[in-house]
Amino acid sequence: MARRIGAKREHSSSPVSRAALLLCNLVLIVGMIVAAVIYSRGITQQRYNIKKDAFCTAVESMKQVSENYFITEKGYVNNWSHYISTQHMTEDEALQFIGTLNTQQDRVAHIVDMDDFSARTSLACGNGDWIHCYEQWAESDTPADAALLQKMREIFRADQDDMRVLGKYRVGETQQTVVSVGARVTLRQADGSDKDYLLLRLIPVEYLQKSWVFPTEYPTAQIGLITRDGEYAIQSGAMRSCSFLDFIRDYNFADDYSKSDEIAARLANTDSGLMEYKDSKGQDCYFYYSSFGEDADIDILGFVPVADIEVETIDWTIIRLICGTLLLLGFIDGMHILSINRQLHHTAELAEKANAAKTQFLSSMSHDIRTPMNAVIGMTEIAKQHLNEPAYVKDCLDKVSLAGNHLLTLINDILDISKIESGRMTLDPVPFSLRESVDEMVAIVRQRAAENQLGFAVQIHDVTQDIIVADPLRLRQILLNLLGNAVKYTEPGGHVRFDVSEKAVPGRTDRTRLQFIIADDGIGMSEEFQKTMYTSFSRATDSRINKIQGSGLGLAIARQMTELMGGEIQCESALGRGTTFRVVFELPTASALPMQPAPRTEADGTPGELAGMRVLAAEDNDLNWEIIHTMLEEYGIVSDRAENGQICLDILHDAAAPHYDIVLMDVQMPVMDGREATRRLRADPDPALRDLPIAAMTADAFAEDVAACREAGMDAHIAKPVDIKQVLRTLKLARDGTLHEQKKS
Repeated sequence: MARRIGAKREHSSSPVSRAALLLCNLVLIVGMIVAAVIYSRGITQQRYNIKKDAFCTAVESMKQVSENYFITEKGYVNNWSHYISTQHMTEDEALQFIGTLNTQQDRVAHIVDMDDFSARTSLACGNGDWIHCYEQWAESDTPADAALLQKMREIFRADQDDMRVLGKYRVGETQQTVVSVGARVTLRQADGSDKDYLLLRLIPVEYLQKSWVFPTEYPTAQIGLITRDGEYAIQSGAMRSCSFLDFIRDYNFADDYSKSDEIAARLANTDSGLMEYKDSKGQDCYFYYSSFGEDADIDILGFVPVADIEVETIDWTIIRLICGTLLLLGFIDGMHILSINRQLHHTAELAEKANAAKTQFLSSMSHDIRTPMNAVIGMTEIAKQHLNEPAYVKDCLDKVSLAGNHLLTLINDILDISKIESGRMTLDPVPFSLRESVDEMVAIVRQRAAENQLGFAVQIHDVTQDIIVADPLRLRQILLNLLGNAVKYTEPGGHVRFDVSEKAVPGRTDRTRLQFIIADDGIGMSEEFQKTMYTSFSRATDSRINKIQGSGLGLAIARQMTELMGGEIQCESALGRGTTFRVVFELPTASALPMQPAPRTEADGTPGELAGMRVLAAEDNDLNWEIIHTMLEEYGIVSDRAENGQICLDILHDAAAPHYDIVLMDVQMPVMDGREATRRLRADPDPALRDLPIAAMTADAFAEDVAACREAGMDAHIAKPVDIKQVLRTLKLARDGTLHEQKKS
């Protein structure tokens, strides 16, 4: 009996011992990991900062060499110009003087007539001493040549102390690529009068580039020269586009011009700085710029990929610490740690699989947007080919509008994918025409089917209830996902069938049963994949579809939306024999709704009532301004434009300006953004401006963006793309003086 009691006590104490042992292990592991991470990060960051600072220092040293070089060359030009002008030399005398004085034959001088850009050189060539490159720039209509001419004018007008550089360009007489420094020179004319010319001293680019040598730890770093307004003076090999600002915008934020304006302001107002952007290869890079001086118009620009700065740190203290901890843990609990490791290994495998699935989703997000985008592009191209057929063009534009609206919906769904995964999606059932909804879906899918050389058959039969009550957006989302898959996974020459039918619900006249069949004779699905095909991010492994982009969300969304709408979805498929999806819904008909007044049409009042209103639109984008101006003009509404928030304030404070009923305020604008302009108006001492209705009209459409606009003092929020009906409703509220009350509600 005693032995049994003792054994019982030993057995009962073992869980406590294991728990204490586990707790001890966890404390040791966490402590060691935290110490190792903090120490390693500190050392790595310190070495990283040192190497980054060393890169900036290297650029500064190369700037100093280049600056001394330019100062010397500019000194030659200034001395020549001063002597020639004070001696009242003619053009021939000046060229002879420079040719005699200039011992460096590769330092050619040009005298340019700024009236017609004719020029003569101090180095005789095949055509005498006349050169024509500047005249050719004047005759050209390219932005690059126009920029070079503008820079020549700036040098011509500048003081002699200003350091302005013209470059880079190729000179025919020497076939060299050069940059130039210059000064204004006064020459005596044949009639004894004086005339100002531009005297340029040409500097071969190769001489500057030979002096730019980075240490070996920066193998891909490069140097260039830019002007303070972001134009290239000497363009390095890695810097693309026509100018540095275009380069940064093209490869970082092509649709947001305000960002490049911020960079331009930074270059113009600061002497040096380090910026991080992507290059043409998509890799993160550092760009360090440094001005040549207060009177200079140029900055040196260093470029280095971030990968060249990153350091790999091996700290033996951390290694010894970790190894000692692992040995201690192995000595204490051996097999117990192995068990934990096996569990962690299993968890890591699951995490890697989940991460791989989501990575595949992010890399192929276009799966669900290609179909409507194809309709937009295709119908636009077709409309261009039928400009003389108004009815045909209108039909094309109607289809573009439908596809665009669906595309916007899909984008919103992708951005809100967490809501779909968590099951928090809600429905918005409304009465709508089944036939019209089917026609919209057919218009989107037919173009893609034709491009894939597929037969696309549509059949609607036994449908007696055209007006049904459901969420039309979710219904289209379900069916378009299935139709899109059918088109994508059917090879050229195949067929896709879309069948819509209705069956009466026994004993119910207020409900109907709709059946949608999407069938294809494509590649089909294996039985194994059909077991997991409704799982998020799931795609079949098949060499025939690997090149087809997809998110792996289509079937998951279709299944979830179908069940949310009270329907059911069935699938029949086999490899090589095609796939058939059958979706069935039991939905209310229009007869189930109480009698309601017919919706007011556009002619019932709202647009006509707004004729004569005056709107001030603060919009920096020319195309967006043209769109809203044209839309408002169709309804007799007068609109004026302010290119940014500051101009908007100036117009409103101008006593001669007309009275405006409302301001449509963009948010992202240069000089002053829309929220700051709104805050200043709300603090204006003039009550007419302080209480002026302001509506945000912006592409910033997230909930936090709307809240920020409200906080700044705006009364309403209109998201881009602009819905003219929403704009008219907002204007009507402003005209009636109820927009402030609408904001409070």
